[in-house]
Amino acid sequence: MKRIISVILAVLLLIPLAACKKNVESPTEQPTADPTVQPTAEITEQPTVEPTDAPDLSEADIAFNEIDLELFISVVTSDGMTYHQFVKDPASFGIDEADVERGWGELSYENYLEGAQEDAELKARLLALDYDSLSDYNKLAYDNLMMLIEAGEAEGDTYYYSEPLKPLNGEHSMMPLMLTLYEISDRSDLDNFILLLEDSANYLMKIEQFEREKADKGLFMTENALDQVLKTCRDYVNAGEDFYLIEFCNEVLEDDALGLTDAEKQEYGNRCRSFIIDTLLPEYGHLADTLESLRDQCNEMVGVCEKGDAAIKWFSDSIGSQSGCYYSPDVIMQHLEQFITEKYDLMYSILYSDFNGIYSDYFNDVTSGSAEGDVAYLESLIVSLYPELPKQQIEYVTVPDAVSDDFSPAAYLISAFDDPTRNVVMFNPSSDDSTLLFTLAHECFPGHLYQTQYFRQLDGLSLTQQLIAPSGYTEGWAVFTETHIAGYCDRYNADCCTVRQLESSLFNILIPAYVSLNVNLNGWTEDEVGEYLEEFGVNQSGYRSILYEYSVDMPLYFFDYALGYMCTDMIYSQAAPSNNDENLAFFTEYLGYGPCVFNILFEKFNIDF
Repeated sequence: MKRIISVILAVLLLIPLAACKKNVESPTEQPTADPTVQPTAEITEQPTVEPTDAPDLSEADIAFNEIDLELFISVVTSDGMTYHQFVKDPASFGIDEADVERGWGELSYENYLEGAQEDAELKARLLALDYDSLSDYNKLAYDNLMMLIEAGEAEGDTYYYSEPLKPLNGEHSMMPLMLTLYEISDRSDLDNFILLLEDSANYLMKIEQFEREKADKGLFMTENALDQVLKTCRDYVNAGEDFYLIEFCNEVLEDDALGLTDAEKQEYGNRCRSFIIDTLLPEYGHLADTLESLRDQCNEMVGVCEKGDAAIKWFSDSIGSQSGCYYSPDVIMQHLEQFITEKYDLMYSILYSDFNGIYSDYFNDVTSGSAEGDVAYLESLIVSLYPELPKQQIEYVTVPDAVSDDFSPAAYLISAFDDPTRNVVMFNPSSDDSTLLFTLAHECFPGHLYQTQYFRQLDGLSLTQQLIAPSGYTEGWAVFTETHIAGYCDRYNADCCTVRQLESSLFNILIPAYVSLNVNLNGWTEDEVGEYLEEFGVNQSGYRSILYEYSVDMPLYFFDYALGYMCTDMIYSQAAPSNNDENLAFFTEYLGYGPCVFNILFEKFNIDF
């Protein structure tokens, strides 16, 4: 379906980097804030939502479950990376491996239109169901899916407003990086990896054609974005034999678990090297040349409000799909402005409650020095704070040296649906992360790993609902929990930890998101961005310029984190009981609904947004 597919493809490049915290250089060295609640105590029962696999399923439930499985299969088999990430035993889903797309998937206007038709057909099938006879879980999944479909309908034709070549985390830079995260445990994995690798040049050609079409429609990137994309492409070309994918392939082939003979290692190695040197890198060069030839068609460095009504509508509608918060931009902006003020005031109220004590600890590292140690501490810390989860087995993998410079300090690889027990945490020892504990809180406990595994063990939760969870929901939870847990870190100065996390969320995601809204809807100039930042005592020109450039070149970049955090925190602050011992019951209910758009969750918790 058009809406679902566009959502999953947007998320796909982030799957291996599930937490992937956005890092804008903090403009200030001042501390910031702490939790409004204190530790809780007891474990409550598991989710309050009725499971769909109750003994007697209605005809509507059976029909919906069939739709759910069909849609799940359609999405996970649409490209080789998604399939490999989420499915280990195709037979468990009734998947015929002959139907799996082993490459990077389709990118064409024709395919987009086919997806729109599939949307319409899916909606018709849903409307034909007896909604009232669905189980509670399936009603949630139905509502979630229908909202996504109808939002896609309202958006209309937005195909050429998407941008695969974003300056940060664009597909041109993410494809090679993702290939290094492809789990290769046997020869079948190796063969499928090579098929995906060898489709990379073909997919770059599809992107190249897409950019030509965008330029013809007056929707090409800015010159600032162009220069950044060109640099990455040309750096890859110039790397030649030193391109990190070659090193990665050589390392993989030396794995004894594959059982390759020396001759086979050489054969596979020559095949990979030859493709990279003779086909892939030249295609990066060709892509760069094509993009350079389109320089005269670059857009001006202005917000979307200067680019016509269609651009404004696309941006306004996309805020919802990016964040899972489907409300008007004016309402969202109002809430975000208020949220920033609240967190900023909270930060300083905590700071000045013990300024000397907090400041003396502010520059201390918040980490045991190892990912394993930090995760173990976090896992023990959340026992009394969040619903119980079975003990998790975690495999720690060191980030390949070849990509360590471009990799986050840590990342959680989302587990397969049919193998949820395998949790892989990638750790980058070359990174300098003074607050690694909170990076791992975001990635692991109580962030992405915890959230993912909690959903996996909920009987009856829709496969599709988990697969297409709005990134605003998942990232919002991770950002909320890393700040929430900071106040309980008894190994460190909890107030200081909370201040640092509040500062990070304010200047790395919340303020940048607010700036983007104003640049793109109200036409803020870079100088006006600077005037706004001065309200927070920030007058650094570099930070101002970065925020303005991000707002123009990647206008939706911060919304999943910022708006997701805001909505999650809003539900918690208004619906969680004042009695701390009852917070477990709140989190149990919240997580028990599974991943949803926030409009549905606001209704569940009787919150008037």
